Amino acid sequence: MSAQVIPAIRAARIVSRRHRVIRRIPRGFHVEQKFIHLWKYGYTWTFDSLNDSWKRFSKTGQVGALLRSDDRQCEVIYSVVLGFDNHRSWIRDDLLNVSQGQDTARFEDHVTVMTGQAVRPFNVDSMFLLELPIEPMERDGSLYTRCVRMYLTRKGHTFLDFVWFFTDEGYARRQEYLRAIEGKVYFKKRQESPHRPTK
Repeated sequence: MSAQVIPAIRAARIVSRRHRVIRRIPRGFHVEQKFIHLWKYGYTWTFDSLNDSWKRFSKTGQVGALLRSDDRQCEVIYSVVLGFDNHRSWIRDDLLNVSQGQDTARFEDHVTVMTGQAVRPFNVDSMFLLELPIEPMERDGSLYTRCVRMYLTRKGHTFLDFVWFFTDEGYARRQEYLRAIEGKVYFKKRQESPHRPTK
């Protein structure tokens, strides 16, 4: 999929249909960029058993539709790279990027896990949230200083991931922005059979 020729929202919709998920633009947000956005942020890692350490394997990033809040305090990338069901390796790479390959960033210290009632609006089993370190990024007069990675997971399905960027002011109100996608992003429920036996 070429970022130069495929509009971002169209690409996100094609991928969403294929994986039976709904991802709509939340209220208070708009499409910031017509074409697919690429954000380079770190590396994938491979374990070197000879030296008992992690080695940087390849540069990585997030590719997707870039949305921006109307107040310019928050941006979010809706990934168009779906089809994976192992979110654990992605979170492992995130933690290795946090510690620069030292494997010192403990899951319990960096990852917030939510289940039950908190994730019901998404029709998922779990939500994972963690912060990624970023260099401050200036875009159209807003300075984004904080970054939160979100994973939504459901057994037997691909996971959904999002990258959230916040200004200092936006970060103080991050829960408000994260809640904006409730009811706008979710896994479709299985359709009941149209030929249900009658009593």
